[in-house]
Amino acid sequence: MTLEFQNVKVSYEDKVVIKDANLRVSSDRKVVLLGPNGAGKTTIIKAVCGMIPYEGKIYVDGQEVRRLWNYTQLSTNLSDAYTLASRVKSLAEIYLSLKDGDIDLFLSMIKEAKMEDVLDKVIYKLSAGQSVIVRNALALSSRPKIALMDEPFENVDPARRSIIVRWLKEYAEEVLFVTHEIDILKSFKSFYTYFLIDGRVWGPMSVSDFLESSIVEGRVPDALLTLSVMGKDVSIVKGKGVSVLSLGSLDRIYGVMNFEEL
Repeated sequence: MTLEFQNVKVSYEDKVVIKDANLRVSSDRKVVLLGPNGAGKTTIIKAVCGMIPYEGKIYVDGQEVRRLWNYTQLSTNLSDAYTLASRVKSLAEIYLSLKDGDIDLFLSMIKEAKMEDVLDKVIYKLSAGQSVIVRNALALSSRPKIALMDEPFENVDPARRSIIVRWLKEYAEEVLFVTHEIDILKSFKSFYTYFLIDGRVWGPMSVSDFLESSIVEGRVPDALLTLSVMGKDVSIVKGKGVSVLSLGSLDRIYGVMNFEEL
């Protein structure tokens, strides 16, 4: 089972959002797609789910997404996938019956998150954090072969974040989750990361290597990876530079051009 992008391009009207993206997810290469807010990370997931048109090829289990019908082994937490105006428990029963999922697992996940009170609420009336957790549980309680998770930790408190970390590791064979947060990667050192910056995908490199690295301006011969940020080269290196962990979020990558301020 593999998810693979080959030279994928996505445009909205006349604006190119994703340019010639190549990436690969498999059971031995679970992936974090790291990028600043507004970089197009959600667009990547929507393309895999067939929600938007794209150029190039996206393969899921060897089949091109455009030819993929009635495939139930892929799940996502995108809000677009859960538009029924139903109470959470009813929505879960409908959704999981279609995907041959496990309603008891979903209910146990909600209980673990200490959120049983949301089961009788309509999903669009939940708080931002509650909605994220419920959609995470819906996506993962079907035990998918491929889980596509959009900002699964956004607006979630620290205690529940640790629960979601375990869910992501336990309930899906292959994972692609997108985030702008660097700190959360400490819990996913066995994963690989790609970077989505200025519409381009760079990588992969191991999360453990990334967390131990620094960032310097320019192209360095022995760099782990060199990116282009706003038309300028930025290298990820071992050794001196701006510590990756000091950034906290990849939103700050644009400030790395002026190292004196960091």
